Amino acid sequence: MKRDPELIRKLLLFFDEKSGPEHVAVPPIDGYDELAIKYHLVLLHDAGYLTCEPVTSSSSDRVIYVLPFELTWNGHEFLDEIRNEHVWDDVMTTVREKGFVSTSVHILKKLADNAIRKRLDLS
Repeated sequence: MKRDPELIRKLLLFFDEKSGPEHVAVPPIDGYDELAIKYHLVLLHDAGYLTCEPVTSSSSDRVIYVLPFELTWNGHEFLDEIRNEHVWDDVMTTVREKGFVSTSVHILKKLADNAIRKRLDLS
């Protein structure tokens, strides 16, 4: 399964807007099935963007799925860079124009920083 930057952003927004400390096993994200959501939750946990309780295999340390609770500091920082719709649209337009189906979070952050600077006229 490939990383989906749109789903990553939607999940970060969901946990940022969530009102309580309880976990949400499978957040209801329109247009995405449970398998894709769970996969991306594990990725966000692995990247240090979500505080989660990992559920591991009984025969190894492999994480099967996670019970996500909230954003971490790094999760908030990344979301702050991509929260604005106009900035996100600029980022995704650049990604598509360059022909990338998926790209690293590092590049997404750099593109978001460039888009923010351009919008603030800080070039």
